Amino acid sequence: MLWHAAPGMAAACVALAVMQACAITVAMVASGQLVESVSAAVRAGMDSAAAGESWVWLVVTVVVWVAAPVAGAVSRGVEEVTSARYLAAYYDLVADTGVRPHSVAHLEDPTGAQQMESAVDASRDWLFLSGIGGTWGALSNRLNGVGALIVVSMWQWWVGPVLVGCWLLLSRAVARWRSAVFDDMIGETGLGRRRASYLQGVLGGRAAAKEIRLFGLGGWLLDGFVAVCRETMAIVSSRRLRGVGGTLPPLVVLLVVNTGAFAVLAADAAAGQISTGVVVAAVQGILGLAAFGSQGDAETGLGRTASSVAAVAAFRARLGLPFLPAPVREESRGAAAGVGSAGVGSAGVGSAGVGSAGVVELRDVTFGYPGVDGPVLAHLDLTIPAGQSVAVVGVNGVGKSTIVKLLCGLWSPQGGEVRIDGLDPSVDPQARRRISVIFQEFVRFGLSARANVEAGAGWSRVDDLDRLAVDAGADPVVAGLDDGWDTVLSAEFTGGTDLSGGQWQRIALARALAAVRAGAGILVLDEPTAALDVRAEVALFESLLRLRSGLTTILISHRLSSVRHAERIVVVGPSDAGGARVVEDGTHDDLVAARGDYARLFELQASRFAAARGVA
Repeated sequence: MLWHAAPGMAAACVALAVMQACAITVAMVASGQLVESVSAAVRAGMDSAAAGESWVWLVVTVVVWVAAPVAGAVSRGVEEVTSARYLAAYYDLVADTGVRPHSVAHLEDPTGAQQMESAVDASRDWLFLSGIGGTWGALSNRLNGVGALIVVSMWQWWVGPVLVGCWLLLSRAVARWRSAVFDDMIGETGLGRRRASYLQGVLGGRAAAKEIRLFGLGGWLLDGFVAVCRETMAIVSSRRLRGVGGTLPPLVVLLVVNTGAFAVLAADAAAGQISTGVVVAAVQGILGLAAFGSQGDAETGLGRTASSVAAVAAFRARLGLPFLPAPVREESRGAAAGVGSAGVGSAGVGSAGVGSAGVVELRDVTFGYPGVDGPVLAHLDLTIPAGQSVAVVGVNGVGKSTIVKLLCGLWSPQGGEVRIDGLDPSVDPQARRRISVIFQEFVRFGLSARANVEAGAGWSRVDDLDRLAVDAGADPVVAGLDDGWDTVLSAEFTGGTDLSGGQWQRIALARALAAVRAGAGILVLDEPTAALDVRAEVALFESLLRLRSGLTTILISHRLSSVRHAERIVVVGPSDAGGARVVEDGTHDDLVAARGDYARLFELQASRFAAARGVA
């Protein structure tokens, strides 16, 4: 990651770490020689050769002791730049993990969602941030340890390796404990942390503020937040207590061996076997060997950073993605449709050069969501010829929106085939560019009205937005905005404004029509009138009927009064296999005459309107 993010800066940090370690090693030896030479200079006099040698060692000692912190200070400045680039690369990695797969399975699956949230949360953790710079602190510590080992070996060759072994045993034990604290904790406490974060967001956010006060939910939500936090921290505390016990035996061994090393050094000095300079250098070297087992903030932060990046790497591997993100090569809708820099043309939806109506095929499709018993769809067959207007109806929860996800390639079926113009939308970008959708939960960008609509064309410029707004019935919405198309559609920004649900739905329809202008030949509307009144609903469908020339339209709705004018109505219902399939198929009149499920649902809804008129 470091070499990917900042290769030159990383190389500079390595060079500075080596320089700093070399300076510290030389300082150990030079300070010992300085102490030894001073006593000789005092005995021989200030004008002696011994005094001159003492001055040389003094200069060397001062230079290296100054060089080490200077190298460290320069390194910290370079580290700041390196860390910033590393953090940007990590953000790119996490964002790529979220958006690179066309499928949304890894985002809708609870395990995948938890891993994505953990990856995002890690970048806000101070340990993660300090761990990026801690890389160089850890490297410098290890290099200092190598220098200390060389110094100790100048006294007794065997003492250094024995002490290094003890420090490495302690370091390994602490690393296992850190793994339990960080790596395993990502998986074991992820769900609890997500729940706590959700409750905290609800308590402190504006979305639920009115209902919390109206229904007196504050205390209940706060109690839930506290309970989740306590439950999660109990897991953390338990694992930390269990793990810390494993660090005690190697710690005891290390204390005993260190005591023995100093005892041997003292005995050699007392017997006159080593000089004062060797004693001074050896003492510093023995203490410096602690670098092999150092577990300070640098190592702790580096461990946190490494575990977080490793978790993202493992997640990407499960998704079939390379560790480092490759450049995005998928073309936008505008580029795919041959739209130049002048933008998407202002011709009507069915005009030549914009695109042709698409063909939809679902052949023996079976699909079920992970963790859900039984399939949602079972052996479903549906073919929609180019240019046909089809309504898909059924009771809530039967799988209508799932069909839309399969058509968009956002999920792949477990059985059967989904084809758009003969291509598989789950693997072929060309097939995906042929379909435009208004989902039940469409995106409300906190951007200008223009950007919200042009997003459907891959943010290519649309020449005649006003014509598009008329087609979508959004022209009154735009006319009421203070700055017209340049008004930001969010009250959280200065000069911005909020829209009602119905107004947003018309902006979303204009966005979908922008995608049609950019080459999509299939328009899917998933419950498009949920936020509209009856009159607005009628006007919307009349507008869609005018636009359907050269376009295949699929309407998903539970309001049967909205779909009766479609050329064809498909009823999706439960099958003997446990999932939903097509149970009725025909025109409104044919299905009413057949006296099946559609007729019963239509009469039930119509009777409510009749009863309402009677009451009125």
